[in-house]
Amino acid sequence: MFETELRVAMAAARTAGDEVARLRREGVRYGRKDGYELVSEADIRAAEILHDSLRGAFPDIGWLSEEHKDTAERLDCDRCWIFDPIDGTREYLEGVPEYAVSVGLSVEGEPVLGVVYNPAKDEMYAAISCDPVERDPARPQRNFEALVGRGEHRWDELPPLPGGGRARGVGSVAYRLALLADGTGDAVLTGYGRSEWDVAAGIALCRAAGLRATDVLGAPLRFNKPDTHVRGLLVAEPGLHARLASHFQRLA
Repeated sequence: MFETELRVAMAAARTAGDEVARLRREGVRYGRKDGYELVSEADIRAAEILHDSLRGAFPDIGWLSEEHKDTAERLDCDRCWIFDPIDGTREYLEGVPEYAVSVGLSVEGEPVLGVVYNPAKDEMYAAISCDPVERDPARPQRNFEALVGRGEHRWDELPPLPGGGRARGVGSVAYRLALLADGTGDAVLTGYGRSEWDVAAGIALCRAAGLRATDVLGAPLRFNKPDTHVRGLLVAEPGLHARLASHFQRLA
């Protein structure tokens, strides 16, 4: 199930990533949306490639993207592509190889497919997670490494971690989630609000790897909602997740 969608999404992400990398080598123009958030011509070009590839192959699937105007039409669709053409635009523009093309597919609010491609390192992460099976809860880890945003780490903007926890800064949240699903680090944590397109693909990867993914206080995540805001993020194996969620609930 969803093998065709996964194959098309992987090919589209690689094509978009190749274009993003080319523009980075040759010089890329950029500006700010609403006077604040960084956006580059590579974001726009990658969004066009993904739109043409995915909507061309699956015209009946809904659409939610950071670089496209959102409409209520997607809310009538059981299935919805949720993607960010470049998650980590700041890292991309600075030449930090921690950004990614992120493509997720939700079905009735659940992330069932994820593709995260880092063109700077030619790293492709992809999985189908329509029937996720969580790992058996292990004894909560005393010592653990949480992958967090570079800015959160640099400016010490993280919620206090329980004893034995240490933080490691990594750029794109989609890339952090892909690394965690692949076995790097023990948790992904952010107290900052995110958008669905930042995390849908990475959450699918983590669920496929048996990890538990919620908002920062432990509430379930749903996708293709009218309000695309995600209230922070907490992802880890079930035992550690329970320990961290309990810790942050006490701080709230």
